[in-house]
Amino acid sequence: MRLKTFMQASACVVVLSFSAVPAPAQELVPRTPGLNSSKMDDSIKSYQDALKYYQTGQLKLAEKELEKFLGKVGQHAGGNFLMGMIRIQQNDFEKARTSFRVAVKLDPALVSPHGWLGAVESALGNPQAALAQKAELEKMKAACVEPCAKAADIALEIRRIDETMAAQTQKPN
Repeated sequence: MRLKTFMQASACVVVLSFSAVPAPAQELVPRTPGLNSSKMDDSIKSYQDALKYYQTGQLKLAEKELEKFLGKVGQHAGGNFLMGMIRIQQNDFEKARTSFRVAVKLDPALVSPHGWLGAVESALGNPQAALAQKAELEKMKAACVEPCAKAADIALEIRRIDETMAAQTQKPN
């Protein structure tokens, strides 16, 4: 029942949202000491392939490429966020939550992982954790001074959490 409720709540904000996909790999690959340029090129290719497969709905291939990427690069906020998005599409909310938690921990300034983590927490029956993510987004919103490039994304992610929480309170027991 949780899955159906979550999917219904997410329908308004489109579960497979390409606007929620991280920026190009070149911007997200961290500078990793000791990683030579040929290995970095391989890592970027794995990330780009994962992103391409995700966008075309080839989730198993996307997951495989992303695992290669994360294995080479290590902890990476964008990679973990994308892994969370893949796992949402595979209906594995527990693993998605883990990936989103890592993304938020590695880069607290990223907006989308907070919204998706809050929505997943709500869908998994943890409203306090969902409200904590909403509070983080509200802080970002308050700090967002006009003109603010993140304003629309922040509003979308707050709405994602609100809609999922509303769906959870309306579901039959």
